[in-house]
Amino acid sequence: MMIDRLPDWRLHFDALVSERMHRPFAWGVNDCALFAADCVLAITGVDLATGLRGHRTARQALRTIRRHGDLFGIACRALGAARGVYDAREGDVLLVAMGKRTALGVMLGDGMLVGPGAGGLCSAPLSDALCAWRVG
Repeated sequence: MMIDRLPDWRLHFDALVSERMHRPFAWGVNDCALFAADCVLAITGVDLATGLRGHRTARQALRTIRRHGDLFGIACRALGAARGVYDAREGDVLLVAMGKRTALGVMLGDGMLVGPGAGGLCSAPLSDALCAWRVG
């Protein structure tokens, strides 16, 4: 699916990141997949997560993810083929290794990516990412 960035995407993206800076992780509201989808929505105006919204617990989220394959598969269906991590630009979605699990994050400037954590957005170096998807 080809989607374009809005002309004023930077304003929407920066506003979303600022608003989520101190908002804690919450299943179905501010989890990794929905944060990434909300960033895509802010950048493009397209909501790619309509079928992923609605869960409120870890068990429900896992069921939703399994119904769609896994996070990698969900992102590929929504954003197309994965790319190399070092091709990522600001606003692109990345798959991040977190021990035995993976999570979705979003690229910020300076080679850092962010995603929701217990106290708000957490950052990780780009070297923790496994792959990336171009947004717009």
